[in-house]
Amino acid sequence: MLFTSFNFLIFFLLTTIIYYILPNRFRWILILTASLVFYLFSVPVYILVIIGSVILNYFFGIWIDRCESSQKRKKVMITGVVINLVLLGMFRYASSLSSVITFLSSLPRGNDPVLQKIIVPLGISFFTFTNISYLIEVNRRTVKVEKHLGYFACYISFFPKLIQGPIEKPQHFLPQLHEEHFFDYNKLANGIRLMLWGFFKKLVIADQLSLVVNSVYDDKLRWYAPLLGIATLLYAFQIYMDFSGYIDIARGAGRVLGFNLSRNFRNPYLSGSIKDFWSRWHITLSQWLRDYVFLPLAYFLSRHMKKEKYAGISTDSYIYSISITVTFLLCGLWHGVGWNFIAWGGLFAFYLVIGSLTRKPKRRFYSLTGIINYKKSYNGFQVLITFLLVCFAWIFFRAPNLYSALQIISNLFTGWGHESLDTSIWALQNILNHQGITLTDSVLILLLIPSVIITEQYFQKHPSDFLFKFPVVVRWGIYYGLVLLICYFGRAEINTFVYFQF
Repeated sequence: MLFTSFNFLIFFLLTTIIYYILPNRFRWILILTASLVFYLFSVPVYILVIIGSVILNYFFGIWIDRCESSQKRKKVMITGVVINLVLLGMFRYASSLSSVITFLSSLPRGNDPVLQKIIVPLGISFFTFTNISYLIEVNRRTVKVEKHLGYFACYISFFPKLIQGPIEKPQHFLPQLHEEHFFDYNKLANGIRLMLWGFFKKLVIADQLSLVVNSVYDDKLRWYAPLLGIATLLYAFQIYMDFSGYIDIARGAGRVLGFNLSRNFRNPYLSGSIKDFWSRWHITLSQWLRDYVFLPLAYFLSRHMKKEKYAGISTDSYIYSISITVTFLLCGLWHGVGWNFIAWGGLFAFYLVIGSLTRKPKRRFYSLTGIINYKKSYNGFQVLITFLLVCFAWIFFRAPNLYSALQIISNLFTGWGHESLDTSIWALQNILNHQGITLTDSVLILLLIPSVIITEQYFQKHPSDFLFKFPVVVRWGIYYGLVLLICYFGRAEINTFVYFQF
């Protein structure tokens, strides 16, 4: 069931009404039932996958908690984590594994293995990472084991976050299930407003940008560098508006029901460095990788490497470089097994390693040249460079495979001339006309992009209820304006969210 479908609006309205009618002690039953019904709208048979995952990890959590020695706890935890990863691999990477088996066994086309026919259950990467987080935190004794199977099932399957996150740690979400939630008008209004904002970002901006991006990237060899460059820049904003729009809807829905889901974005395109970008983009995944991959690996290496310099580079730099490279290669694999995803993760690792190794020389250079004294210009330059580096990396993410990504990059660095620019403008006009987007619509959408970024930056520095201080006419004028834009730009066909494939 897509958030942007009419079915979801009816489903969520009914769930909310029943939720606040029911006594608090029975609400977990409604949440669990609603979550399972929500999931049934994908591939119904895969409801068994999430139910099996919940039961498996519930009993592993109990087992870990009952182990007296830390060594035994750790062994049980590792076993549980490995089983989760194997199940994730079976479903998530079945198609790629099938291709390998087909190639190695020289099977003729059309006789692919059964693995080829496996459909990836929606949200499996997200709820698997949630399960792993739970087992690790129970092992670390940072959270009490959840002995109520129903509450644990709600934690894993809570429908607003089930398909695309955020990836909630147990210590943040489980206590909320045990709290008594009273009807709160301010929370309800804030939640609905956040959902409206998410619908606006997805339906008005992301879906319109996708029409141009898909037209160019799906027929990349026809176009010159200027149009490929425009499509790449537009894709950066498409994926942000699409993914953050989903998270806004999820967080808003959670807030309506009295739950606080984690923030997953903090205006990432205003980052002054790649490191800063990953502290603002897909925050819960970044934190998950930091806590369960990067830091454990860095700690392990620090215990086994001598503290001395090699080729003039300190051991700490080597540890950071190795740990961040492994972490981001795994991040690439989490998104997909194609070489383009591995290249995407490797490129971000390269950015971070170079940024770390050149941090001190850059500071000296900026200090000696006096550039650092022009703070606003310096910060603006840093933001621009970071944004362009991220856009370049998005090429690998958006392209269907590594070969296509390299073709696009090759075309981007050739064919910049007066003729190619004129041809690209003409081609862009044809694409817009073919997709039914007028010049006025295009200008409006382009103006809305910076408006969203400025608005979100403003509200990050002010309380969430700040809008209530506006006059009623202004507030409702904004609400009606957003609804009208959604009705005007919303299309009959339902577009899935970009991250549904992950």
